[in-house]
Amino acid sequence: MMKRLYSLILILLGTASLAACGLRGDLERPEPMWGHPQDAEAAADAADDSAGR
Repeated sequence: MMKRLYSLILILLGTASLAACGLRGDLERPEPMWGHPQDAEAAADAADDSAGR
């Protein structure tokens, strides 16, 4: 019984600590690994325009 309780406490603490990790605010998109960055910017602008409709 104690082993199960100890395991549950460890799982809950681990889950709570992982939930606190992460970035706040807007995420910055990295440069593409291949291709031309100008093409990626144009595609992102087009996607933003179509999502705004």
